[in-house]
Amino acid sequence: MTDSGRGIRVPATWWPAMLATAYAVAFVLVYVVSVRTEQGRLVSDAALRGAIASGSPIRDTVDSVLDVVSVGSLLGAVAVVAVIALLRLDRIRGLAAIGLLVVANVVSRVLKSYVLERPDLGLDEIGPATLNSLPSGHATAAFSAVTALLIVLPPAWHAATALAGGGFATVIALATMFAGWHRTADAMASFLVVGVCTMVALSVVAAYAEPRPHASAPVGLRWWLVVSGASLAIGAALGGGLSTLAPVRDSLAGGLLAFLSAGLLIIGTVLAVLAGILWVLGVNEAEGGRPDDRVRLSG
Repeated sequence: MTDSGRGIRVPATWWPAMLATAYAVAFVLVYVVSVRTEQGRLVSDAALRGAIASGSPIRDTVDSVLDVVSVGSLLGAVAVVAVIALLRLDRIRGLAAIGLLVVANVVSRVLKSYVLERPDLGLDEIGPATLNSLPSGHATAAFSAVTALLIVLPPAWHAATALAGGGFATVIALATMFAGWHRTADAMASFLVVGVCTMVALSVVAAYAEPRPHASAPVGLRWWLVVSGASLAIGAALGGGLSTLAPVRDSLAGGLLAFLSAGLLIIGTVLAVLAGILWVLGVNEAEGGRPDDRVRLSG
C-alpha cells in the first residue's frame, strides 16, 4: 500500500516468505544448470579438477578442516544455541534456531539421497557420472550453525558473526572441493537450502517472538550486496567463457580458472543469502517481531 510522503508499508512477515521463494528459485536454477546441462557439468568438472590439483599440497590441512564438521559439532551447535537462548530468556528464537539446524540438515540429506538425480549425459567426468552430491552435507551443517547463531545472538553481534561465519562456511565448502568430495553447485545449493530454512524460522520469530527492548542500528548491507553481485557476475562470466572454450577448459590452467570461478560463485552465494538474513533480522528487530507490525521502505 502506497502512502504519499510516507513510503510503502509491507507486512514484516512477508519478507521471509519472499526471500525464501527467491532462494528456492535460485536453488532450482543452480541444480538445473549444473547437473542437467552438458556445459554446466563440464565446467563443474573442470573446477573440481582444478580444486583437487590445488589442494594436493595441503591435503592434511584440508582433512583437519573437514573433521571440524561432524554430528558431534552439530550437537555442540544445538547446545550453544540453546544456552544463548536460555541466557537471554528467549524461548521462541531458541526453538526456531534449533528447528532450523535440524530441518536444514535433514532436508539437505533427503534432497541429496532421495529426491535429486544426476543423469548420465555420457560425459567423461572426474567423479561418478550418476552419483548425486548436491547439496553438500558439510556445507549445510556449517552454514546452518552460523544462521542459527544469528537468530539467537544480540543484534550488535550480527554483522561480525555473519562475516566470520560466512568465511567459515566458505572455507568448509572449498575444503570439500579440495578433497574431491563436492562440486561448486553442491555448496551453492546447500547455502540456498539453509537460506530457505532460515527464512521459515524467521517467519516464526516475526509472528511469535517478544519484541527486544533495545534493538541496535540496522546493519549496512550495501557492500555485502556489491561484493556478492560482483562475485557472482565475475564467477558466472568466467564459467560461461570456459564452457565455450573446450581446449582451455580441459587444460590444467582451465581447471584452475574454473576453480577460481567456483570460489567466486560460492562467496557470492554466501554473501547474498547472509544479506537477506541480516535484512530480515533487522526488520524483525525494528518492528519488534510482532505480526501486526509493518516495515517501512523509503519511497
